[in-house]
Amino acid sequence: MSKFPSCLLLIGLAAASAEPQAAIFCVTTTPELQQALMMAGNNGEADTINVEAGVYAATSTVAFAYSSAQDFAVTISGGYLSNCGLQVFDPGLTQLTGSDERQVMKVLGASGTSGGQSISNLTIRDGITTATNGAGLEIGGGGGFTGNVSVSRVVFSRNVSNTFGGGMSVSSNGGIVNVLNNLFLLNRCGDGACAFTAPVNAPSPVGLRAYFGNNTIVGNTCTAGGSCPNTGARFGGSASAVFYNNVFAANTGGVDLALANLSGGSTELYNNNVVSLSGSPPAVTSGNIAFANPQFVDLLNDDLRPTATSPLRNAGTATFALLSIDLAGAARVNEGVVDIGAYENNDRVFTDGFEV
Repeated sequence: MSKFPSCLLLIGLAAASAEPQAAIFCVTTTPELQQALMMAGNNGEADTINVEAGVYAATSTVAFAYSSAQDFAVTISGGYLSNCGLQVFDPGLTQLTGSDERQVMKVLGASGTSGGQSISNLTIRDGITTATNGAGLEIGGGGGFTGNVSVSRVVFSRNVSNTFGGGMSVSSNGGIVNVLNNLFLLNRCGDGACAFTAPVNAPSPVGLRAYFGNNTIVGNTCTAGGSCPNTGARFGGSASAVFYNNVFAANTGGVDLALANLSGGSTELYNNNVVSLSGSPPAVTSGNIAFANPQFVDLLNDDLRPTATSPLRNAGTATFALLSIDLAGAARVNEGVVDIGAYENNDRVFTDGFEV
């Protein structure tokens, strides 16, 4: 028997109240997740969709799609167990897949809306698109969408776009974008930005509007026959952005990070491991390193934790926001200084990764 109807909880005041309500979904199957996304886009409430551990695959054109013309936030998070009463901070437990046939997830707000969007604690893999950016995840909105967007602790693996953004396309036109503590691994693209593309605009370039911190961008490359001037990530738009504590490595056939600042926007780079840059020169560079071999535990088997001797260890900055845990669920700061990348060296500290 489906648990979906019994796991939809309405929180708030009575319907007669002017206060907005919130809906919480607990989903355990592909149809339940698709239904929750459809309902959340139109129910006139802020929505939280908790996704239990498992592999979710669909046969629709886009595996999992959310679209809204309302100003209500949506939060989607994985790793739940036991009727969503317990969350394990392991993105590998909840996997959304495109089965090498379709785009995995689309989360879009309509022009003129400002509903926030948040995705966390998931693996998004094996997506494919022919004419759409973001084979793994397309999130944000086109011109006129002003909502905040957050993507944190997500693994983007082996997604393929024949255009831009094999792993992800994230955008906003006035909101704040946070891309924190994610892994972009072995994604491919035909035109560029194989890990992710991020067009972010703002009414004024004054003040930072886009934050990219503690991400690991490794092994992303062009498709056969593609032409990719950058195989890592691309940031562009009129907003000002900061990249900090990110590690770029082994992104083949193009530069790691392409910057295209428009209308006075600027980009600042702090404490990244980045080997190659292109486009608009960054306004500020500080603490950056450029190691082609950052000494991961086991690159060939996708273990991208820094070793004890890695130059990433204790090489980050705490000037900007840090999550409390890394991508593996360990404490984000070990030995008093944050490491570069999505994973903290954890030779001395162990955690269970559970939250009750």
